[in-house]
Amino acid sequence: MKAMLEYHCFFLDAADRVAATLTIRCGTDYEAQSRADKMLAVSDHAGVEIWIRGRRLYRSRKPGFYPATLE
Repeated sequence: MKAMLEYHCFFLDAADRVAATLTIRCGTDYEAQSRADKMLAVSDHAGVEIWIRGRRLYRSRKPGFYPATLE
């Protein structure tokens, strides 16, 4: 049996701030990305980042959601 790894999902708001977090267990990086994309698609969040062992593995944003910029 393959060991499951813990991935930390950080869901982002439209200003690129962390709005929610969730830890998931997956067997591969690809599985973690796929699960995060599915959760993002049905959420109200603008984006998601996945982190594992202190490094960012993946980042995705919904189309049309961009961080606010200072003028």
